[in-house]
Amino acid sequence: MDKDKKFTEFKMLLELEGEKRISGNDLFGLLENILRYGSISRAATELGVSYRYAWGLIGNAEKALGLELINRQVGGYAGGGASLSREGSELLDEYKSFKQEVDLQLKHFISRTTPGKQIPSFEDLDSDVLERHMLLATTMEPVETGLLDVLEGAFFQTSGVLIRHIALGSGRALEIARTGRVDMVLTHAPELEEKFMHDGWGKLKFSVMENDFVLVGPASDPAGLETLEYRDGVQEAFIQIALSRVPFISRGDHSGTHLKEMQIWESAGTHPAGDWYIVSSGIVGNMGVLRLALEKKAYTLVDRATFLLSRSHQSNKMKIFIGKEEGGSLPGELENVFSLILVNPDRVPSVNYKDALLFAQWLQKKEAREIISSFGKESFGRPLFTKVSAV
Repeated sequence: MDKDKKFTEFKMLLELEGEKRISGNDLFGLLENILRYGSISRAATELGVSYRYAWGLIGNAEKALGLELINRQVGGYAGGGASLSREGSELLDEYKSFKQEVDLQLKHFISRTTPGKQIPSFEDLDSDVLERHMLLATTMEPVETGLLDVLEGAFFQTSGVLIRHIALGSGRALEIARTGRVDMVLTHAPELEEKFMHDGWGKLKFSVMENDFVLVGPASDPAGLETLEYRDGVQEAFIQIALSRVPFISRGDHSGTHLKEMQIWESAGTHPAGDWYIVSSGIVGNMGVLRLALEKKAYTLVDRATFLLSRSHQSNKMKIFIGKEEGGSLPGELENVFSLILVNPDRVPSVNYKDALLFAQWLQKKEAREIISSFGKESFGRPLFTKVSAV
């Protein structure tokens, strides 16, 4: 196996409901094999795992995502029939897009390294190297898009420090940091971040990158948002949705996206309630919210990067109604800044502050800036994030 291929065969862990982890490689490998063979038993055999493990893996994923990933059948081809549901097929397609983008960026990174330099895989590392590692609690968007995997891989090659991450909403990520379980957090919830720093839990904070929030919904526009003039910004659209009682999906999880949504409702002087306002309990991340919005023909607030990656717009069933580029918002109203905070070693002596600081400094250097500013450009014709200067 050549070094480029070896390096790009990364391992993915999925964090379910904030605590339980499953192998993303196994899950998507199973879905791919079910699509190919029409049998869970055959899919498990081809993957080299037990039938029981395969069922448990799919069951845990379905519970966490709130989706049925496969259609069960009795006595089908090759020992028990099964096929991917529509949601399962869409999830597998999104994963393939995600992996393609990550592989592309990793190859670009390798091409910039010294010619002939051996690129080790994690399996080649000895225990002494793996002892130098950090844990990052992060908001979902950098994980869902694949950017964080690329940044962690590039930093590892530069420093020899391995970063593992837990993907959560911003609120939950900061809660975990207060328990001393992680060395740093990557979030996009300015008010919560300010309180975290004010209470002394954070030692250093700086802005890493940004994109913007976008209001998306059915292309048919049942709430009539395209008829509004938006003199008062995006809050007019929210008021119109509430008056029309057209379905709206909320994250409802104290994440950065949810907090931004609630800020807009508050500025609009509206308290959303009723059958039309759907709180996506148990749905993981903006990607899951978009799938639910597509199913319910609903509006929702997400970040632009996730919407582009989800390819919801390609179905011609959903579109962006308000964003910085599309207009309808006031300056700064839909700004979405992602900040890195290093946990204060004075409060949590066990944190690896030295290596966390090394990562923070590396993120401000040319190599990291180029990765961020180019990520997604080849696949989408534009970067998914913009690098911002340190505060």
